[in-house]
Amino acid sequence: METYDVVIAGGGHNGLMCGAVLAKEGLKVLVLERHVRLGGGCTTAEVTLPGFKHDLYGSSHVWIHCNPEFRAMLPELERFGLKYIWANNHITGHPDKVGKGIVVYRDVDRTCASIAQYSEKDAKRYREIYSGFAEIEDGFLTGMFSPPNPPSLMQSMLESTDDGQEWLRNYAMSPHDFTMENFEHPVVRTMIMGWATAPGIRPDQEGRGEMFYIMIPAIHSYGESIPEGGSIELPNALARYIEHYGGTVLLEAEVSKFTVDEKGVATGVELSDGRSFRARKAVVTGLNPKLTYAMFDDGVLTPSFQKKVDGYLPGDFTIVRAHFAIKEPPKYTCGDEVNHTPFQRIYGSVESITKQWADISVGELPLDPFLWVACWTTKDPTRAPAGKHTLIMDTFVPIDLADGRRWDAVADDYIWKVQLPKLREYAPNMTESNILGSFIQTGPSIEADNPCFVNGSTTGGAMRMFQSGYFRPFPGYSQYRGPVDRLYMTGPYTHPGGAISGAGTVTANVILEDLGLRKPEF
Repeated sequence: METYDVVIAGGGHNGLMCGAVLAKEGLKVLVLERHVRLGGGCTTAEVTLPGFKHDLYGSSHVWIHCNPEFRAMLPELERFGLKYIWANNHITGHPDKVGKGIVVYRDVDRTCASIAQYSEKDAKRYREIYSGFAEIEDGFLTGMFSPPNPPSLMQSMLESTDDGQEWLRNYAMSPHDFTMENFEHPVVRTMIMGWATAPGIRPDQEGRGEMFYIMIPAIHSYGESIPEGGSIELPNALARYIEHYGGTVLLEAEVSKFTVDEKGVATGVELSDGRSFRARKAVVTGLNPKLTYAMFDDGVLTPSFQKKVDGYLPGDFTIVRAHFAIKEPPKYTCGDEVNHTPFQRIYGSVESITKQWADISVGELPLDPFLWVACWTTKDPTRAPAGKHTLIMDTFVPIDLADGRRWDAVADDYIWKVQLPKLREYAPNMTESNILGSFIQTGPSIEADNPCFVNGSTTGGAMRMFQSGYFRPFPGYSQYRGPVDRLYMTGPYTHPGGAISGAGTVTANVILEDLGLRKPEF
């Protein structure tokens, strides 16, 4: 049996980030990944035609550049092959069938000018919200990349001032209420609510009015980037980093059991192929809670903790995503500025967004879905053969359909008869003749590819208040420590949730604190 200081189950980018921090501190680290490729939700594969590289899940790298520890690590990661391509100007387009559409630029002034085409008042309010972000930016970064505080702490800090009380009121709102109160033009409102609901927040979900305050201003502060060659280049570079500092990363190494000694201390893991590895100091799981805690012997977990695991909501919606190998990128009718953006958010109206979420809640197929459309090859030509492009197109849909149909029987028609015609309303050149190859992902196929994405939910669990922040994944276990000694948790099922954020650094710092190797920074 091989022995390491730390054994990490799961080679997603958070598990690798955790391992990278620990390895540089001199700990002997082992990262185990069941798949033939690294990355988890941050991965890339040639799924349509040879030479066409598609990000299967996460594509846009924004939040990770907010992570102070990642920023400090980045120069070394660049020496291990990671190269970011930055959207220095055009970040996201919001096509309009009538007007010029709205473009979110890195530059706030240009963004406000784009909004002002529709409403000067809305442009002014957008700027005010961005300026307000500067007041909370330090607290935002601290809160995002450290163990979450009890909700009462934020409330007590804010409730003593008039401005703080206004913040609390805004946070208590739903995305719909926030949008309707702060903006007036239908096109602007649609853009705002699209951003506010993007993490999987329902329009009527009270207590999540803060999402817009976080989503849009962070774009202007930190920009948007993609790794050259695909999202998988981030985990690939992290693996090289870990190995450089004496660690080991193994593929096709599926964990089947977490071992615990008679004193209730996590001691290592066993693999499905019979191999076992011992951990002297810590065991880390990057797997979802239900997978993780099914891998313990009977009697290790208390009935009360098992009840928490059983009650965890992995996700209450899924996605249908189409990958296309195409001859030429979409050409949007609303003009060059939108066409300069590689990533488009196509929303019909506030009403259609609300209707889509209502359809999801009752298992109906959304017939006027919003679309997220990314043609990253316009920024990174290495992802396709010369002169060709890749396209990703997806939307949110119900996990189960009320009429009993299976997604594998519905998906093709949904892509070709609903989503593509919707895209052609904005980009007429996206005809079947422009498409060289395709690959479709649905909830069942996503879970088959990655069992951590239960029901095809890639958010790391439903983004409800009862399992966010201080309550993620469970009340009493938000500090990244598991229910047995020396067991730690990382990944999208921990705070701050699903996204390419590199928040595995937080788990690493908790471990280092427990080992007395680093003073707490939170």
